[in-house]
Amino acid sequence: MIAQLAQALKVTADELLGIQARAREASKFERVASDLEKQRLWRRFLRIALLPERDQRAVIRLLNSLTGATGVEAHD
Repeated sequence: MIAQLAQALKVTADELLGIQARAREASKFERVASDLEKQRLWRRFLRIALLPERDQRAVIRLLNSLTGATGVEAHD
């Protein structure tokens, strides 16, 4: 689930978990860290990993439908 979420957000799993930030992505991370609403949304995304696999797939399907993801990107 972490890998799928990282791919959807176009970051590495390490970046998603806060283990490592790439230099060119640091400014994006800093913007998220400084915005309280984005922090709240980020925490919700991280809680998805705690859901049962069936529910995780349902969340991914919902995100794909809302973002218009199709083809390969819908299954990443």
